[in-house]
Amino acid sequence: MSAPASAEFAGVLGANYANADITHGGGSIDSYGIAGGGMFGLSPDWAAQVDGGYHHLSGSGSDAENWNIDGAAFWRADAGRIGAAVGYNDVTGGGGHATNYGLFGDWYATQSITLGVKGGWFNASGNSDGEYAGVALTGYVMPDFSLTGSYDYSHFKGFTTENDYTIQGEWLVSERTPFSVYGGYTRSEFSGTGGVAANTWFVGVRFYCDPTDSATLVSRQRNGAEIYGTSFGPAALHL
Repeated sequence: MSAPASAEFAGVLGANYANADITHGGGSIDSYGIAGGGMFGLSPDWAAQVDGGYHHLSGSGSDAENWNIDGAAFWRADAGRIGAAVGYNDVTGGGGHATNYGLFGDWYATQSITLGVKGGWFNASGNSDGEYAGVALTGYVMPDFSLTGSYDYSHFKGFTTENDYTIQGEWLVSERTPFSVYGGYTRSEFSGTGGVAANTWFVGVRFYCDPTDSATLVSRQRNGAEIYGTSFGPAALHL
């Protein structure tokens, strides 16, 4: 796989729905919305990216709005990419907000295996500053079907430590009309809360926009906008 050209644009736009069931009588939260990102080639080896999203949250008789925006710059090569990201996440209606700063990287270990890592720190509302880190392993069972397992850690000082365990699958329905469907499950565990946890099921669709007329899922993800490394949104911000 050769390094991408410098003048290209590659984007991804998606819509999703999730239901989080909170243990110990915490009720449930429904979330639905849209999210997307656009990558701009600055040179054969460098690219910049802007992401944004909106989700409506409802549960326990109340509603909230979740907005996020972030920007990133990264160096890319045949073996992977490495970069830095900054983002802002806000939940209205009694939720919290946070600004995160971090680094991320992807290693294309083989033609069918990608290892992604990320980590950094954040400034959150309520003086709950902290750190975050994550690792994701993606296996392309077929060029157009992937399975990903990930672990994400978020430490809110003076509040809680959140551990998220996620498994998801994604299938590119058509290489020429690049829509994909995906779904999965996340188990979120929170320290210092008496064993409270959240079980979240999610489904969604994505549309990949890039210069190629026809490409596989693995090609579109490795040559397109970053998804995992730039994401930040621990469930503790919503609870």
